[in-house]
Amino acid sequence: MNKINELLVKLNPTFNEFNDFIESEIKRLNKILEPSVGPMFSEKDTILITYADQFESEGKNNIQALKQFIEEDLDNSVSIIHLLPFYPWTSDDGFSPVDFKQVCSEYGSWSDIEEISQKKMFDCVFNHLSSQNEFFQAALSGDKQCEEMFHVVDETTYNSPSFQKNIKKIVRPRTSDLFSKYRFGQEDKYVWTTFSKDQIDTNLNNPKMLKYLLESLFLYVEKGAKYFRIDAVPFMWKELGTNCSHLEKTHTFVQLFRAITDRLNSNLIVVTESNVPHLENISYWGAGDNEAHIIYNFSLAPLVLHAVISGDSSYITKWADSVFNLSNKITYLNFTATHDGIGMRGLEGVIPEEEVRLLCELTVDKGGYVGKKTSRNGAERPYELNITWASIMENSSLDQSTYIRKVVNSQAIIMFFPGVSAHYVHNFLGSKNWQEGFEETGIPRRLNRQKLSLPLNLRDYAKEIKKQLIELINYKTSHSLFSPNAGFQVINTHSQCLSFKRFCQNESITIHFNLSPTKITFDDIHLVPYELLFVSSTNNV
Repeated sequence: MNKINELLVKLNPTFNEFNDFIESEIKRLNKILEPSVGPMFSEKDTILITYADQFESEGKNNIQALKQFIEEDLDNSVSIIHLLPFYPWTSDDGFSPVDFKQVCSEYGSWSDIEEISQKKMFDCVFNHLSSQNEFFQAALSGDKQCEEMFHVVDETTYNSPSFQKNIKKIVRPRTSDLFSKYRFGQEDKYVWTTFSKDQIDTNLNNPKMLKYLLESLFLYVEKGAKYFRIDAVPFMWKELGTNCSHLEKTHTFVQLFRAITDRLNSNLIVVTESNVPHLENISYWGAGDNEAHIIYNFSLAPLVLHAVISGDSSYITKWADSVFNLSNKITYLNFTATHDGIGMRGLEGVIPEEEVRLLCELTVDKGGYVGKKTSRNGAERPYELNITWASIMENSSLDQSTYIRKVVNSQAIIMFFPGVSAHYVHNFLGSKNWQEGFEETGIPRRLNRQKLSLPLNLRDYAKEIKKQLIELINYKTSHSLFSPNAGFQVINTHSQCLSFKRFCQNESITIHFNLSPTKITFDDIHLVPYELLFVSSTNNV
């Protein structure tokens, strides 16, 4: 039994029927894919995270406008484009896809996506579909086969004490109802909806659903995707009576993805997104060569935030000293604020609860919002901070040049840790909270999701932020010591300074980042507020 078939059977013994289909698709795609050369990861890798409809430009569709932004405004400084869900959708700004196989016609077409010259990351939002998806609509109309593609229970079952007891065990990143009522023909039934009533959870244990997901995956490969981001991975496999988080078959599902991509001759990379505490998060590397190639480094962003806000390097230094000893087969995706805000679960067990509370209070003070989740014990905990990075870094006591350094360098520092760095589009633009979008929709994540027109009309401070970030990206990509596989060592220098070294053989670069609004001095190093300094083995840069 080959590896793929072994994993299929482990998920469900009937799934061995898909082995021939998968083998046929692998053979077909390997005839058209260009074999990749070079290492899996390098210092040249820099990701732009963006919505497909982020920009409008006269005479262009959204995807063509995005291509214009990448080429002209970012000067092609990024090498990978994480194109957030570009499928037809009904809510959650794309994360409720109607059809995984289509490009939203308002944005453009598959050919427009293929015209983007950078490598591309597509979202595999395989945990759920929009309530307007054709399979779910067919289920509502009485198609029992389609109903089995989702997790549906009748009212009697739903209201039974044993069922209600079991669903209280389930861990999820929302406080809304876990099951939503829908009318199936002449009968009301309840449907599993982890994220919202409009986002219907898929049943991965159903052959018809698995076939649809596999077809979508192979389509993405055919259309040029090199990176495959499995969204909300911890919650994908459901087994009533468990907490439905990080189940063994969830890992088996990721292993199936990895086994398939490993057979395709093009350095395809599996990326898992799991906003959970660090040890749970890194479980998606599996044995180090059989699950994700890259995991989202959810602890780094809030730790950088905490360090800069508090001016204290102790927590991030202690954490970083123990988590970056990796093989050359896996790495982190390092990032700060994204389209979802700043994830907070990575701080659990890393900094005191009082420090977390202070970050939440600061977020509200700066016009942001604190998203919550329900814990195993039923209590609500911070899940994410909905605020732009430039807004949470604001401080009326700082002059403009110091504020720019604070915004730029607090974001740029993630480039120089081991991993592949990713930058959300609004971080390049120094965007402040989009209060109008939040007030109009009541959706907190809209604070960091404003859509823009080209040519950009940026204020001087925002132009400078974009310019300096691009310069730092170019600096990073020109130094092999910033390869994900280069050596890393934390250095204890000053309580208000984050310091570490990257090295390989006889070469090294030491990075110092002043976390405070005051000048600091140690050894022969002098740093102005929020300065980021690089010291090579032979000279200062």
